[in-house]
Amino acid sequence: MLPSKMTFQALFLSLLCVVLGEPNVITHTEHVKVNEGNAATLRCTLTEPGDVLQVTWQKDSEKKHTNIATYSTMLGFKIHDPYQDRMNFTSLVLNDTSITFWSASLDDTGCYICLFNVFPYGSISGRTCLSVFGLSASVHYNISKGHLIAICNAVGFPEPTISWNNLFNYIPTQEKVRHTNGVMSITSKLEISDSQSIRKQDLTCRVSNKNEEMELPIKIKNEQGFSFLGLVIALGILLVIVVLILITLSWRKRICKRTHGGKKFPGPSLLVTDAEVLILIPGILLPTDQCCKTLQKKKK
Repeated sequence: MLPSKMTFQALFLSLLCVVLGEPNVITHTEHVKVNEGNAATLRCTLTEPGDVLQVTWQKDSEKKHTNIATYSTMLGFKIHDPYQDRMNFTSLVLNDTSITFWSASLDDTGCYICLFNVFPYGSISGRTCLSVFGLSASVHYNISKGHLIAICNAVGFPEPTISWNNLFNYIPTQEKVRHTNGVMSITSKLEISDSQSIRKQDLTCRVSNKNEEMELPIKIKNEQGFSFLGLVIALGILLVIVVLILITLSWRKRICKRTHGGKKFPGPSLLVTDAEVLILIPGILLPTDQCCKTLQKKKK
């Protein structure tokens, strides 16, 4: 009797679904467009009320659908990595769900699927897309043996372009990467074999797209670099002189002690004149101190 009852219930539910019709999903905005850093809300609603067991939001990609948020009355809501602290449910009504990105980034660009698990229909889904307009760029350079390499990077949507204010008769190289969500990354590399030619000029990377533009200057600080090198050399020479003076003073002190009492000693030789006693140290000729002169008078 039990199997026949279950069969009857299944047939009844199937007939009910045919009569009433399966509910559809309404996406209130099929394509949401915001500027980078602004909040973006995605919303889906069932056309007919039903027994919704769970709501799941997924990010649609070419390879797979990735769960980003789920909600059910029994288990509550969960925001999956890496979307934690970046977004949340802004409607916990099971048949009218919405999520909000607090500060949308270029990485959030793409399409999203709202998935309703409805009894007795099963999974019913809707699809909405998000476009985040923005532009970010950076530039850096390196000089080695008079050879300059400047690299300018740009990431944006719509597609950005990169140009230089002065090429100095050189041709830059560019690499482009279009991500699955439509965001474009561009790298421009400019090599100048003679960096001396741009000492008196500023090199600028210009980045732009349909919505905004920016300039990133590269200021070659050659004069400051040479001044720093000169300072290092001067300090090195000064340090050597100080060390030589300290060594000389140490030798003089030892010589005075060894010459007390007229004793001979191994070490630097003494050159005695009527005027003074001179100490001969390799490369340096200095008069002895008063102590050594006094000892000379006692010998006489």
